[in-house]
Amino acid sequence: MDVNRRRQEMTGRSVLLITAIATAACSPVAVNVDSIADRYVRAALQLAQHDPALVEDWRGPDRFRPGPRGPVAEVAREIESLQDAIEMAASDISSSQEYARVHYLMAQLGGLRFAAERQLGRATSIDEQAREEFGVTFPPLDQAAVERARSALNEALPGFGGLKERVLAFRKQTLIPTADRQQVLTEALQSCRAATIAVVPLPRDEAVSFVLGAPVLFDAFARYRGDHRTEIELSAGPLDTARAHRLACHEGYPGHHVQHVLIDRLFAERQWPELQLTPAFGPHLLYLEGAAEVGADLALTPSRIDVLLQELQPVITDVARAYLDAGLSQDRALDRLANEALVSDPAGMLALIEQRRARALVYVEGRRLIYERLKTKSLGGLYDAFASVAAVQ
Repeated sequence: MDVNRRRQEMTGRSVLLITAIATAACSPVAVNVDSIADRYVRAALQLAQHDPALVEDWRGPDRFRPGPRGPVAEVAREIESLQDAIEMAASDISSSQEYARVHYLMAQLGGLRFAAERQLGRATSIDEQAREEFGVTFPPLDQAAVERARSALNEALPGFGGLKERVLAFRKQTLIPTADRQQVLTEALQSCRAATIAVVPLPRDEAVSFVLGAPVLFDAFARYRGDHRTEIELSAGPLDTARAHRLACHEGYPGHHVQHVLIDRLFAERQWPELQLTPAFGPHLLYLEGAAEVGADLALTPSRIDVLLQELQPVITDVARAYLDAGLSQDRALDRLANEALVSDPAGMLALIEQRRARALVYVEGRRLIYERLKTKSLGGLYDAFASVAAVQ
């Protein structure tokens, strides 16, 4: 097995452990790793003073919060020092729990260092960011697979006009009136929850609610409030039935709400401060978004149309590469997103790519990586993938 592949597997398994329930008693983690974890949290919060999008939430003590904003260069030096320290800690691991924690911190510090270097003006490509921030390689576009999906969509959606117009017409058939959104979303959430609790044990007091018309950057955002409760904030944009169900699963069950509940349970057992940080960088972001996407796939019974549209998503990665790294014009990028990827909001997607770069691709690429790690394509298989990493050697 080559070094890059081994690194990807270690990174993925370590990140997934953060959402697992510990199933065995392990020896205490060394004090020096506790210190590294404290400093990692502080460094992430300090860097987020310069780029608030780096950290979605911090649920820990206020003493970790930074004072006046300092120079990025100082934070970068601290991150480099932490990387040296975690490398030393990795050479003295005595349990699977320590292994997972050390390699999680190692992977996240790599992502944080990349973020600091970008703030210091470093120019990088999409593929450099994938390797350095996420520890993975994004594959080239499989054009033959895309053409097969488009051909199947042409057969599944006969009629006049281009494929883009026919997909839009298909979506419009199930647009949800504003007055009915709360009811449809609640029913979708109940359906996703029923599929999830058959596989994943959850506390009795957990709950999810919706905040409609919120000013969120994306379609939706799961804001964990603690005590096993999540508010899903939804934008005021158009919403069809299939999208409503997918958002309920991705943000709620078995997606981010369930992830937060499991992380909270793990924190109650371990008291690791990094578990109270929700980072929007590094492998944590990649794998948890990927797991939420896969969870939505597996909790739903998607239509043939939705399955085929998912198969076109790798085009988004290809457009991002070409637009950011190879001089593809904005007009051509928008055209490809609309007519090749069949994205419903091409301008919004391109703006996200401009702002987030490779982080905009974590849904597509994280989904692919999670599927590679499943022994069975089921919710049980997804949960087993989380739980099994507790036995990593």
